[in-house]
Amino acid sequence: MFMIGRALSFLSRSASLIGAICVVLMMLHVTADVLGRYLFNAPLPGTIVVVANYYMIILVFIAIGVAEEKRAHISVEFLTDLMPERPRSVLSVFSGILTVAVVGILMIAGWTEAVKKTEGGARMEQGSSMIEIWQSYWLIPLGAALMALIAAYRVIVTLTGARNGLQETDMDVKFIND
Repeated sequence: MFMIGRALSFLSRSASLIGAICVVLMMLHVTADVLGRYLFNAPLPGTIVVVANYYMIILVFIAIGVAEEKRAHISVEFLTDLMPERPRSVLSVFSGILTVAVVGILMIAGWTEAVKKTEGGARMEQGSSMIEIWQSYWLIPLGAALMALIAAYRVIVTLTGARNGLQETDMDVKFIND
């Protein structure tokens, strides 16, 4: 079980790296577009479509798995902190199962939509050019799958009492939560 957690942590770190690279690329892309537009009267074609349909999708849907591993989603713990350990564990398992179910629905719906968009060759028009965007639809079920896997793994580890291989916290998250 521990090695599965390590593998999921590796996938999460990889997703985090992809997200960080994406932020830098988006910043450079938008900066180049602004400079081109206002200094040379030659904006980069397709910037709005690429930012909205690639960079933002990557950032949002890749990051949900990372946030799940780090337990960085919003939670209100004022009542659960007052409970004994056993009821807290039961609530943790219940919320994990609910998370897997909801994110599983998102993953299946995302997969279905990605198949449709791929078969139809989805494109968006910006200016006089058409930009293919069907590839970005595959990022939704991918990110949802990572989140569902991490949540399901956490439920199994909680139920079995096995050693957890996830890197659930890092210093930044711990600092923010304190």
